[in-house]
Amino acid sequence: MIKNIVFDIGNVILNFNYKEVLNEYTSDEEQQKFIENNIINSPEWLGYALIDTGYITKEEAISIVQDRTNHTNDLLIEDFWNTYNNYGYVDNRVLDLIKKLKEQKYNVYLLSNINAHTVDAIKSSGIFDIVDGYVLSYIEHQVKPYVSIYKTLINRYDLNEKECLFIDDNVNNVRTANELGMIGKLVEPDNYSSVLSIISEVINKGVDLSV
Repeated sequence: MIKNIVFDIGNVILNFNYKEVLNEYTSDEEQQKFIENNIINSPEWLGYALIDTGYITKEEAISIVQDRTNHTNDLLIEDFWNTYNNYGYVDNRVLDLIKKLKEQKYNVYLLSNINAHTVDAIKSSGIFDIVDGYVLSYIEHQVKPYVSIYKTLINRYDLNEKECLFIDDNVNNVRTANELGMIGKLVEPDNYSSVLSIISEVINKGVDLSV
């Protein structure tokens, strides 16, 4: 019986498609390629998630990338790191869904690879106030899909893995959840309907969760 629902944040609650963001940020294809190659796919971001593990700050990431690219595009690097959160948004439909789940007596938790400045950018949405708890990578110095961060969540909130539904848009993260005994489900990125469909299917109580 599912008692706990665990949400990822990025691309589940926080909509952020970096390719779309690049198009909004600049129409210059060379700048887009530079950002994708040297920031998005860097060790600091997607490569080794150094900023999401909390081992470096945003300011340190900027300095590292600027140095690695021989200071050929310093202003672009600094500007993108400082403004990219402006192009993401919290899906209020998912927040309303979480509130409805709480009304139905489910416990709701967050388990996310995320950094401090993105957390600051979304705090005003109230997401961290409406859930029962959360484990964030930059605080724990742990990231999905590795087992340790899941264990941190499970142990901190005394959860029974078999009573947990885990929702994420990354197949590797879902695989780890399933290996630990959770019901891990893959949802389409930035797709509220996908989230709603999975939850309704798994809890299977005939409860109307649409908002």
